[in-house]
Order: sequence, then C-alpha cells, then structure tokens
Amino acid sequence: MHVVGELRDKKMLDQMRDELFQMGIVCETHHSAKDDIYFLTVEEANDLARAQDYYRVKLGFRKPIEVDEEWVKIKTLPRGQTTFAIVIVCVVLFVLSYTEMGARLQASLFMGSPESGFLEEIRHGQIWRLITPIFIHLSILHVLFNMLWFKDLGYIIEYKFGKNQLLVLMAVSGVISNLTQYFVSGPQFGGMSGVLYAMLGFVWVYKKLDSNFDYSLPARDITIMLGWLFLCLTGLLGPIANTAHAGGLFVGMLFAIYKAPAIWSRQHFKYLSLAFIFLAFTIGVEGIKLNGRYFILLWT
Repeated sequence: MHVVGELRDKKMLDQMRDELFQMGIVCETHHSAKDDIYFLTVEEANDLARAQDYYRVKLGFRKPIEVDEEWVKIKTLPRGQTTFAIVIVCVVLFVLSYTEMGARLQASLFMGSPESGFLEEIRHGQIWRLITPIFIHLSILHVLFNMLWFKDLGYIIEYKFGKNQLLVLMAVSGVISNLTQYFVSGPQFGGMSGVLYAMLGFVWVYKKLDSNFDYSLPARDITIMLGWLFLCLTGLLGPIANTAHAGGLFVGMLFAIYKAPAIWSRQHFKYLSLAFIFLAFTIGVEGIKLNGRYFILLWT
C-alpha cells in the first residue's frame, strides 16, 4: 500500500478515488481517527507516480521540477575548499572594482593597457598578467553566471582529481585562453569563461573516454553551452571574449584526452580533431569580423 496524499475532506478524496479508478488506477481511502484525516492509497507501486501527479493537479499544485540525475549527483558533492576560495576571490575583486582602490587593482590585472605595446607590461616583468584576467568580471550577471558554473565544475574536478589538478587546469587554460584572446582582439577583456569552457570540455570528454567516471553533465547542458559559444560568435550579444572561450575549450578537451586511462582509439582522435576545429573555427570567424585585422598583426 502506497500513500498518494491526505485530506480532511472525505468527499473530495472519494471523488479522486473514483476518477483514478476510471483511469485504471485502483485506489482506496482510509481514515485515521486519531488525527481525523483521510488517506488515499494505491496498491501498485507502478501507479504511484501517476496518482500523485493527478492528486497535485486536482489540488492546484504545480508538478515538481524534475532535476537531471547528473545534477543531483553533482549537488551532493562536498564543498571543494580550493574552488570555494577562488569563488570568494572573484566576488571580492568584483565588489572592490566599484572603489577607487579596486579600480586601480583591476587595471593592473588586465593583460595590458590599450596604449601599451605588444605584451609590453608582461615583457617588462608583470608576468601575473598572463593569468589574472580570469579573475576580472565586468558586471553582476557576468560574475554570477561564471561563479555558479565554476562552483559546480570545480567541485567535480577537485573531488575526483584533487586541488592540484584543478589549479593546473585553471592555470594552463587561463594562460592559453588569455593569450589567444589577446592575439585576436587586444588586452581589455576579463572573466573566468575561458577556464569554465576548459572545465566543461574536460568533464564532457573525460566521461566520453572513461565510462566508469562517476560524474557527467546532462547532454542538454553541454549542447546549450556549446550553442552559447556559437551564438556569441555571431556578435548579436555584443563584444564577448569568444577566442578565450574556444581556447579554454581546446585546453580542457586536450587535458581530458591526456588524462583518460583508456588506450588511444577513434574516440580519442575524434575529440582531438574537434578541439582543433573549435579553436580554428572561432579564430577564423573572429578574423572575418575584424576584416583580418588581428591585434597581433598591429605589431608585426
């Protein structure tokens, strides 16, 4: 016997029982004298979900939002201390950017200033600028969207591979995505998006190459994120660091191929080819939008 719901109104519960019977679901009503409440029950477990849906609709309740199994597993992961610390750093820097001191600090984190020469600050010793643009966010939606994704993806990688793997992936994808974006459009950009696409590419491809990997993202969400990359390329959403996205995705996919335990197969070559295609296509489209005037060509 499985409880569908409870009411004090016996007449209404009896009506539900009769209507469910017409739907082919056998139900019974029971009374609890102690609480003066009537219960509606079904005998077969297979009928429970349908009966509960009917019960909720009858009472005017919305059907609960269904959460993908993959996200249920991700949301139960323990908090990654390194991931959490990086989220805090990004949020604090964003808040400080509204102060004079924070604005000056933010200016020192970009790859360079528009007036400077090619990699001028970096060539003169400010090496941190190769990585620090990933910590810069330029709007509340920017930092909110990036940190929500970074938290979930970071927890997966930190939990399964350790904080060192997370930091290495962040560092390599951050530098590569920053450099590719700089070469295409110059120094004034920021955000964790390139690293996010690296993390996304890593989790996506690693699961494809190692079916025993415990965590994955729903196919729908991967499709949405890849679709977002191509939508941003159209220019309809304004100036976005598209090459950083593709550069990060490239690094993440290569990391997954390198880390996957299986011997090389057609799947490995498939995702290796896709990684290069994503990057080359993005650089090509950005070049068309710039009429071939890549930033790097201004200095050669």
